[in-house]
Amino acid sequence: MTNQVLILKADDSKAEMHTLESNEDGEPSFKDVYPLINTNIIEITQGRWVQPGEHGPESVDVVLYCDEEGLLKADPQINHRASQLRHNLFKQQFGAQMPDPRLAGDVAVVFPADLKVKIEPDA
Repeated sequence: MTNQVLILKADDSKAEMHTLESNEDGEPSFKDVYPLINTNIIEITQGRWVQPGEHGPESVDVVLYCDEEGLLKADPQINHRASQLRHNLFKQQFGAQMPDPRLAGDVAVVFPADLKVKIEPDA
């Protein structure tokens, strides 16, 4: 089984889609993700991907592989696109009392293995 993994760079450069082999848990291996997001310690967190659809917005929960120490760095580079994915999820879960959704550094967005994702070239 494979996962589609979208790499969102903190510098807002063009997103990159990768297809990675899944491990026994159905998610990509850390060793395959590390070189894609430029970190030494991966934290796994959750987000919600929302996109416009024919009949209104469509959403799916996603797994985010990010730099565990990203926000602790001297000059953290906030990843606005990945932070929006956490904001989408936190807004639903916590409403106005949501925790800080910010993520720093490059982030790998792991889509569910059974979902085929098409990303527009300008993503």
